[in-house]
Amino acid sequence: MEKYFNSIKSLVPKNKKGLGIGDIYPVVLTIALVGILLAIVLLVLGTFGEIMATQSGSVTNETDIYLNATGYTLTKATECEFNTPVITGIWNHSDGTVIPSANYTLTDAGVLTNATSTVYGNVSASYTYLHGGVPCEATKDIAGDFVDFIPWIGVILLVVAAAIVLGVLMRSFGGTGGGRV
Repeated sequence: MEKYFNSIKSLVPKNKKGLGIGDIYPVVLTIALVGILLAIVLLVLGTFGEIMATQSGSVTNETDIYLNATGYTLTKATECEFNTPVITGIWNHSDGTVIPSANYTLTDAGVLTNATSTVYGNVSASYTYLHGGVPCEATKDIAGDFVDFIPWIGVILLVVAAAIVLGVLMRSFGGTGGGRV
């Protein structure tokens, strides 16, 4: 173990008593490179999450839909990278009457809206859609973890800046007086 610590001690110059102003440039450069790499990783993960939204899904007989002018968001619309929903069938649940496609609209976000003045209080719908599935959720979780790390960068910068300031002060006022005027 002592051999290990001696090898680490040999990396630090013997006449160096603390961090100085000259140590700022490598620290700032390293932090900037880490920041750029984090931004690139977040960009790649975001793009990767969007292009993997190709798994198909379907819902048969989603019930308790209130079809009116304000719109109803389909249950599966909250899935990761939900897109391209298609209604395969929609009917009035109370009497079983099929509602024609001219009587409603559906957005890419999965919002079903009544296109007529008739209000349907209890509608059932079946539909298909595309989504990202588990891989999409995983990339969103990783991106979220990176975003959670970002506030710590300020703390790390503060600690490094404090270490440099203390090093400059120790070099200027401490030791054998080499830094005094």
